[in-house]
Amino acid sequence: MRYKRITIIGSSVISAVVVLSILVYYFNQDKCPVGTFLCNNSTICMPQRSWCDGHIDCPDGDDENLSNCFDANGNWAWFLKDRPKYPDAVCNPNQCPREEAMQQKGCKCKNCLVTCEGYSQIPQNMSPNVTTMTFTHNSLTYLSPEDFKRYTAVRTLYLKFNNIRELRTGAFIGQTQLSWLVLSNNELKIIKPGHFVGLSSLEVLLADNNKIIRADFTDFDNSNTLEWIDLSKNYITHNNLLFPYLPALRELILDDNLIDRINSNFLSRLPHLSSLSLEGNQISLIDPAAFNNLNRLTELNLADNELTTMHEDVFSPLGNLTKLMIGYNPIGNLPIKVLKPLENLQSLGVEEINMENIEKSAFDYFKKLDFVYFKKFHYCTTYAPNVKKCRPISDGVSSLSDLLEKPLLRGAVWGISLVTIMGNALVLWGRFIAKDENRVLSILIRNLAVSDMLMGVYLMIIGFEDIHFRGTYKQDAIVWMSSWSCTLLGMLAMISSEVSVLILSFMSIERFILITSPFRGQHCLLKPHTAIISMICMWIVGIIIAMIPVYHWRSSTRFYGLNGMCFPLHIDDPFAVGWEYSAFIFLGVNMFGLIIISYVYVAMFVNIWQTRNSTPLSTIDSEFALRFFFIVLTDVVCWAPIIVLKILALMKIPVAPDLHGWVVVFILPVNSAVNPLLYTFTTPKFRERMSEGWIGKVWNQMRRISIDDCHSRSTADRDNDNTNNILPLETIAK
Repeated sequence: MRYKRITIIGSSVISAVVVLSILVYYFNQDKCPVGTFLCNNSTICMPQRSWCDGHIDCPDGDDENLSNCFDANGNWAWFLKDRPKYPDAVCNPNQCPREEAMQQKGCKCKNCLVTCEGYSQIPQNMSPNVTTMTFTHNSLTYLSPEDFKRYTAVRTLYLKFNNIRELRTGAFIGQTQLSWLVLSNNELKIIKPGHFVGLSSLEVLLADNNKIIRADFTDFDNSNTLEWIDLSKNYITHNNLLFPYLPALRELILDDNLIDRINSNFLSRLPHLSSLSLEGNQISLIDPAAFNNLNRLTELNLADNELTTMHEDVFSPLGNLTKLMIGYNPIGNLPIKVLKPLENLQSLGVEEINMENIEKSAFDYFKKLDFVYFKKFHYCTTYAPNVKKCRPISDGVSSLSDLLEKPLLRGAVWGISLVTIMGNALVLWGRFIAKDENRVLSILIRNLAVSDMLMGVYLMIIGFEDIHFRGTYKQDAIVWMSSWSCTLLGMLAMISSEVSVLILSFMSIERFILITSPFRGQHCLLKPHTAIISMICMWIVGIIIAMIPVYHWRSSTRFYGLNGMCFPLHIDDPFAVGWEYSAFIFLGVNMFGLIIISYVYVAMFVNIWQTRNSTPLSTIDSEFALRFFFIVLTDVVCWAPIIVLKILALMKIPVAPDLHGWVVVFILPVNSAVNPLLYTFTTPKFRERMSEGWIGKVWNQMRRISIDDCHSRSTADRDNDNTNNILPLETIAK
């Protein structure tokens, strides 16, 4: 029964703590956790990465809403320019193909605007004066000169969502008024000379979402009208795309193609280009002279390519550039001198790019900078503290104003640190004043208490620094995270956690040998001298583990200074400086220790269960083993989530940014706070010493007073009962 009672109580306590922690975490969240944002008219919180990614995730679609996603910096001249007003055309309303219900086709005509559906060829019985023709979601497979020969007044032609595979030579001959041609979402594979001949007034050509592998725009040579070309989401390579001299071209969109390089002559004949987008290609090389003739470029998008390095002069001709997006490229470390020529920059996207070894005031050079999109939160506070609109806005622990953002984290830091320090101090006091205690066990537990107390000291210092930086963290973040104070604080926490793991592993093995082999174990009992030497070795190993990254990355404090709490979990940024060493510690040393502890205690309790009736195992050893089982279980509860989060992060599975703060404050140190309760305060000898001390005397005196008071009241109650038996009825009624 003793085993079942202890097991049930311990399991209940741990389950209650886990459930309570989950509830506290859940109910302490804002409307949405840090790093996520609330969808309109719902309770759904979407992570930052899901906003403005081209896929609607919120019920009302507000995650892709223009007002939420739009960065107004960039080129707007084309949209805002004055356009000529054409005289109203007159069309005969009788010249409109009527809807034929049986054939499920027909046209709707309003003035000179015609919308048709259900056709496999362009109908020839419409008014020759039509100015806008819309043939979306029809079944057109090719375009020939005969299709539009009758309609020479067309200014806008929509041919989206058809099955057009072929443009025959001279298909648009005579369309001198056509200014908008939309061929999006078709099956085109080749654009060659002759396809667009005759389009002398064309301003916009949209041919996105086709299957184009080769495009030659020689038909537009020296065009003074063509201003916009969209060839995104095709299969074009750099050597299968030819642009003639296009002096009027302002906007060129080549997103999501197969372009792998930008040569010096690729864009050389587009002198007035103001916006160029090459996002989502396979560009790995940009010639240093690639942009030499693009000094009017104001917006450049090179995001999501395969660039690993960039020539320092590649942006030199782009002095007028106001918006640059080069994020999501595997650039190891972007030197700031690459960006120096862009003094008019207003919006910069460098997501998922490391920017470690640059000056703290590097981005102060860009006086007009309005938007910055970084990989890491601390880049905002480090390199661009004067840029108002900087993303990401948090690292899950700190905000732009405070070291610890949430009030619960602030309170928990102080509460857990005080409990940890006081609890372990009481353990040390109890173990030092003990006269008949097992010396070896005392040595082990004293050292464990010291290592656990260091975690409390670490949290208390974090609490003091949070007060110190309250309201000014944005200005002081880089100074704090790059300081030796932060590094030493991180080392303190690392020493605490690693020494604890080593001692617990050592104690587990020592208890295993003693309990599972009591006769043989008595002959190889650990001597006090051996225990002291073992503890010294473990402290040395723990200190070395904490110091190695300081020496190895001595030119940078970023191993411990990745965030304001100075602890290198590397779950919010799994591949930051020293990620390999962090993985070695948490997935190597700590996981190995956890496996040893778990295996040893499972084997130990199986042995106890099987042999408790036949083995001369003392009741004290059995109780200690059960109690220590729960000590180890708390370590499993603490380290298992960290290990799982670490593995998820290394697998590039996104981890919520705010989890980092909760892990550091609650999960990491909780066993240090709980251990004293489990391995000292619940022992019979501790309770016996407490009853003998002044606390016990006070308790016993209070207990005697309470007993005497209860006894007096019981006697008085009996006397009252006897009296009540003879009271008159009218007295009772009152």
